[in-house]
Amino acid sequence: MEVVIKKKRTRGKKIFIWSSSIVLLLVICTAIFLNIYTLKSVPKIDGTIKLEDLQRAVTVKRDSKGVPHIKAENAHDLYFSQGYVQAQDRLFQMDLSRRQASGMLSEVVGEAAVDRDKLFRTLGLRRAAEASVSQYDGEAKDALQSFADGVNAFIREAKEEKKLPVEFTILGYEPAEWSIVDTLTIGKYMAFDLGGHWHGQAFRYWALKNLPKEQTNELFPTYPKDAPRLLAELENTNVNVAQSFAKTIIPPEFNGSNNWVISGEKSASGKPILADDPHLSLATPSIWYQSKLEMKDLNVSGVIFAGVPGVILGHNDKIAWGVTNTGPDVQDLYIEKRNPNNENEFLYNDKWEKATVVDESIKVKGGKTIPYNVTVTRHGPVISEFADKGKEKTKTVFALKWTALEPSAELKAVLNMNKAKDWNEFETALQDFHTPTQNFVFASNDGTIAYKANGNIPVRKKGDGSLPVPGWTDEYEWEGYIPYDQLPKVINPKQGFISTANNKIVDDNYPYHISNTWAQPYRQMRIQEFLQEKEKYTVKDLEELQMDQKNLYGKEFTPIFLKELNKASLHEVEKEGVKQLTKWNFYDSKDDAAPLIFHLLMKEISNTLFSKEIP
Repeated sequence: MEVVIKKKRTRGKKIFIWSSSIVLLLVICTAIFLNIYTLKSVPKIDGTIKLEDLQRAVTVKRDSKGVPHIKAENAHDLYFSQGYVQAQDRLFQMDLSRRQASGMLSEVVGEAAVDRDKLFRTLGLRRAAEASVSQYDGEAKDALQSFADGVNAFIREAKEEKKLPVEFTILGYEPAEWSIVDTLTIGKYMAFDLGGHWHGQAFRYWALKNLPKEQTNELFPTYPKDAPRLLAELENTNVNVAQSFAKTIIPPEFNGSNNWVISGEKSASGKPILADDPHLSLATPSIWYQSKLEMKDLNVSGVIFAGVPGVILGHNDKIAWGVTNTGPDVQDLYIEKRNPNNENEFLYNDKWEKATVVDESIKVKGGKTIPYNVTVTRHGPVISEFADKGKEKTKTVFALKWTALEPSAELKAVLNMNKAKDWNEFETALQDFHTPTQNFVFASNDGTIAYKANGNIPVRKKGDGSLPVPGWTDEYEWEGYIPYDQLPKVINPKQGFISTANNKIVDDNYPYHISNTWAQPYRQMRIQEFLQEKEKYTVKDLEELQMDQKNLYGKEFTPIFLKELNKASLHEVEKEGVKQLTKWNFYDSKDDAAPLIFHLLMKEISNTLFSKEIP
């Protein structure tokens, strides 16, 4: 007979069991509470909503993916409803976007965001947006105001019914009212997100002043034309690039936007087909907000940035359009010489010129306010001192001149693009789209396919945008912009298609300078290769091209790597890597190790070569 003697539970075990049970109960209760609270803040997307500011009834239907289809009888109601519906879906994202672009994140997230706020206060995207309001009138200004009113209608409703998105509760604040300036500031931010070249200019300045000439020749295969003369002029200047920009947010390098349009002659349907694949920063939720807008004389569908009315990429019932980033040189760093006896004066044509000092004090969560001033010279904001903490002002600084900091009316262009019925109307609408410069491809029901680069691209007296330039003389000023009718354009080419992939868009005979930093040509080469393989293409064919895996970049560089690697003494793992590269068919298959090896090599090679020399 077996006797089982049960041991008494120790006091420690009892405490552990009770503690675990309490913790588990708290976790369950918290999860239930958060679930209930989150569900409470979910907006109403069916039934009837009464909004006093609407002039007539509006219908909003959401498809199976939640995309709103808004139908109104007038423009006020259409854009009011778009603002309301966007706020239903994306209010927290919209609020963070305007705060980031305005330099107001610290107010809700604390001191961790102060340096970021200083950067955006220095850039002055919101100041540029405020200056842009005067560029709007008539229908465009009415649309902006109607959109803002719609956003505010939802904010008021959500506050009254205590149904604000849960993120606001977690961070402990409520959103302020929406304004026209908020929308325009987000528009200016997209010009920032789509990149610029001032950080490249700063790096070249550092490299040319600190590295041996043979190394800079290797770093910059297209050596800046004005480098020797400019370096002589800049000999007595010294901006500490590494220190000044240590906390700067560098816009991500574009990693491959593509677009193309084929004519009816190359299409199986006999009508043009347009495909667009813009690659912006990854985000959750997406940067893009998709919707369909319909009223008398308007039936447009596509995407826009959350916080902005209209459709920036899409189609109406007559035309379609898409973009990639052109990447033009629209920024210049001017080296300014400061008056040793007055920190707010800078030398220009042998005279001391007073700069503007803007109070940009930053509110921080908890009630603290950090005093912060931005110095703006005739060329733009002083960008090289934003992270200084009470340090003595330097003798020389970088000031940023940038087309996006000028007043502009891009939304006027967007709304007119939405209404355009043919190429002439579309091209006319693009004249107001000053920044950012994009590669627009176009197709219409009448069979037209076309391409146009838009925007203000500076014409410089001297220099080519590759290096910082003297700010103490008028020799390096901008003389204006490339005339609109001389910007690159293609209409109905003989080859039957147009494509862009951030590549160089003009040949060396083009009379104006556009950029020094085109993307590598391999994606464009592959697109053109694909579009010349067949006589006729279907929508499915072009969908396959958007997902194409053929890597012409790898096809060119892998043999070079293999030639050198086969000379080296390698470990077994490295030999296996070489073996994988040797048998690679140059398709980036997820089941193949070779593409990963190749892309890691390309990513790490610059770090390996220059990590010791570059801070």
